[in-house]
Amino acid sequence: MRSAGRTIATLVALLGATMLMPRVAAAGDTASLNVIGYSEDGRIFAFEEYGVQDGSGFPYSNYFFLDTQTDKFLPGTPIRVLVQDELSLAKIRKLSADKAAALVAQHRLTDNPGSLLAYNPPSEANSNEFNVRFYSYVSSAPMTELTNTLELTEQEFPPTEDCLNMTGTYKGFTLKLTEDGGKPVDRVIHADASVPASRFCANGYRIGAVVGSETSNAPVMAMILVSRFGFEGPDRRWIAVPVDTTGP
Repeated sequence: MRSAGRTIATLVALLGATMLMPRVAAAGDTASLNVIGYSEDGRIFAFEEYGVQDGSGFPYSNYFFLDTQTDKFLPGTPIRVLVQDELSLAKIRKLSADKAAALVAQHRLTDNPGSLLAYNPPSEANSNEFNVRFYSYVSSAPMTELTNTLELTEQEFPPTEDCLNMTGTYKGFTLKLTEDGGKPVDRVIHADASVPASRFCANGYRIGAVVGSETSNAPVMAMILVSRFGFEGPDRRWIAVPVDTTGP
């Protein structure tokens, strides 16, 4: 028989090996954000979201071109690339970038890449998913009296036919500007009357980032992460909402 000492030593070794094993990533996937930029007049804004799908493991890359005055996509967009093959994410992103190149060049978007004014990812443990306070510029010295605050609230909606078998709630959102250039306001920026089918059974939202421009009169863009029912867990994708601020 194996001695008690050898048995305990074996158990300790197994436990240590288990603790050193890498943890399995949480199910679902969150798209990464790549801001492309603004047109010179600030009217056109573009960004890319990319990642690897949960379940299938297929890489994807999507380009969005938004008219910030009408809050509508440019004709022929979004540009979505998903290849059900063993291609790398880098190759998929190259394919989507090539498809988007003409529009990027037409509106000279890389001349005005914008600035990341706030970043609020789900991995930030102490962040507030529904409230972000930020300055409108990165390069100038922050002045506490010239801050802006965005607040998001969720609303439940009846599920659409495609979402009837999903477990959980089906949600839209309202986005408000509650501080503008240091002054309290109560301005509704966006309010869902229904949930667009393009959000694919959305069940939650967070203010994931805020983007601005320092070289044009472009609106600030609230980058909203939409959580939806995925194959193995919640999947998160980006939408952009134009926000007009008066200051600084």
